[in-house]
Amino acid sequence: MIKNLNLEQISVILDALPCEMMFVDENDTVQYGNKMETRFFRFNKDKIVGTDIRACMSAKTQPKVEKILADFKSGKADEAEFWIPSLGPKILNQFIALRDKDGKYLGVLEYILDYNALEQIAEDKKDAPKV
Repeated sequence: MIKNLNLEQISVILDALPCEMMFVDENDTVQYGNKMETRFFRFNKDKIVGTDIRACMSAKTQPKVEKILADFKSGKADEAEFWIPSLGPKILNQFIALRDKDGKYLGVLEYILDYNALEQIAEDKKDAPKV
């Protein structure tokens, strides 16, 4: 079904999702990121695409990311996450290994969820009429 969409449509769909995400290929190179200009970690799209993922991480998180990448590549793990306390009490950074139908590692999808924002949405809608 995705072949029916053009690149602009795919881009606006991904930007509309309530999370920030980045795709890193099997060589640890950033190939895509949504919401680059408005992310928690703002990146210049022209500078980050084609960059090694390690260049995007703080020195503190690099060992965690190294382990995640190694575990994904070896097949030891398919998911990993950690909280980012420096951005707020409920900011979760999650990683998912992407594999083809034969299990070959293709890269990683990293996404950041702001649970503070999700809780605020729930709070704002608690008195809304039920449909």
